[in-house]
Amino acid sequence: MSQTGLIVGIISVIGALILVTSHSRFRAMPMSQTLKLALIWAVIIIGLVAIIQISGFQIRQ
Repeated sequence: MSQTGLIVGIISVIGALILVTSHSRFRAMPMSQTLKLALIWAVIIIGLVAIIQISGFQIRQ
């Protein structure tokens, strides 16, 4: 994966987290708990992307 693809992926993860939390019960949570949950999900998603990238998994059409 190129550097540009990695940057786009990270921005996509951040954008998805913002969209998910914008109109939900996360607004009623304290900011520290919301940030904690966002960081957990970001680590999970970025970790999975890194594992896929390191393993060399490719989808061929």
